Amino acid sequence: MSPRKTVIAISGTPGTGKTTLAAFLSKALGFSRIDLHEHYKAVATKYDRKKQCYVVDIRKVAALVRKEKREASRGIIIDSHISHLLPRRLIDLCIVLTCSDLKVLEKRLKKRKYSRKKIRENLDAEIFQVCWLEAQERGQQVIVFDTAKGMKKKEILKRIVKEMEGRSR
Repeated sequence: MSPRKTVIAISGTPGTGKTTLAAFLSKALGFSRIDLHEHYKAVATKYDRKKQCYVVDIRKVAALVRKEKREASRGIIIDSHISHLLPRRLIDLCIVLTCSDLKVLEKRLKKRKYSRKKIRENLDAEIFQVCWLEAQERGQQVIVFDTAKGMKKKEILKRIVKEMEGRSR
C-alpha cells in the first residue's frame, strides 16, 4: 500500500502571503504545488469584467486537485484564496493567512495595482475574516497565521509537520 498523500490548502485574503508560504512549504515538504492562478481559465465558468476576476467552478477545482493528487509523489499544496471552499474530504489541513494590520494589507494591494474598489472589497473580506469563517463552516481543520508583522516560515513549517504527524498516528 502506498503512503497517504497529504493535501494542504492555503487560503486567505489576497495580499496575506499565500504564494510566498506555498512556495516555501512545497520546497520544504517536497510537495507539488497548485497555483490556481495558472488554472483559472480551465476552471472558470466566465470572466466577470466588472469585478475583474474569473468566476470559478469549485467542482472543476476539486477535479483538478484530485488529478494532481494522483500524480503527486508525496502530497500537494493548493495556493488560492478559494482553496478553503473545496470539499472537506479532499483537504487534510487548511491554513488561513490573515493580516491584522489593515494598513499593511492595503499597502500590499496597492503595490499590486489593485483598483480602489478591489482594495476595499479585499479589506472588507479581511475585516470580516471571510476565508476563515467559510473554512470553519465547511468543517475544515483550520490553522490561522497572522502575517501583518511578516511571516515566520520555519515556525509555520514546524506547526504543520506537527499537525501532519498527529494525523498519521
